[in-house]
Amino acid sequence: MCFSPEVSFASAAALVPTGMWAVWTAARNAPRLWPLAVVPAVFGARQACEGLVWLGQRYGDETLKAAAGRAYLFFALAFWPFWFCASAALIEPERGRRRVLAALAVLSTGWFWFAYLPVFAEPGAAGSCVCGHSIRYTRADAVSANPTWGWALRALYLVTAAVPLLLSSLRRVLLLPVALGVGSAVVAAAVYDHALTSVWCLFAAVLSVSLVYAISTAARRAPAIAC
Repeated sequence: MCFSPEVSFASAAALVPTGMWAVWTAARNAPRLWPLAVVPAVFGARQACEGLVWLGQRYGDETLKAAAGRAYLFFALAFWPFWFCASAALIEPERGRRRVLAALAVLSTGWFWFAYLPVFAEPGAAGSCVCGHSIRYTRADAVSANPTWGWALRALYLVTAAVPLLLSSLRRVLLLPVALGVGSAVVAAAVYDHALTSVWCLFAAVLSVSLVYAISTAARRAPAIAC
């Protein structure tokens, strides 16, 4: 999925309609889960951005490569930790718990300020190259692979994205997608450490399918979600 422009665009073409179907299913069965229903479509948009990065690499178009790289890194570095936190707050039916989750969502915006803003602001920070048949985002992958604190940074990223969903009173419905998301990130880090920022998208389809399954079965597993 992350190894050529053709495969990136093909995965985008599959994920966007999957997301549209998930939104339609959520509207019918579990309206409260709409923030998670849009995730496959957003993954698809992210894949389209990386397809453009590949095209920039292939044709030597540095302007296209940098612009598409910044768009892709926005999703990878800033959007996902915030959106999963915000989703946990938006889907939460209990008022007190929802306030705690909303506070965590506000804190999760730190990934935008400390991880993504330098990529956007600094010349060359969105640079990328093809390494081992994958896209390596020079600054992002160098920071996350730092031998001193890189793994701690990765763990914090996963905690930010996953723990709020597990704190939700609806966590029984979300356990499988969260487990697959965290597990796929660990596998990607172990196998493709040099290009983790890109290669984790290889597992985005699995995560998306698990979300669609969770949404389609949510009403009967947790009837309160349909409210």
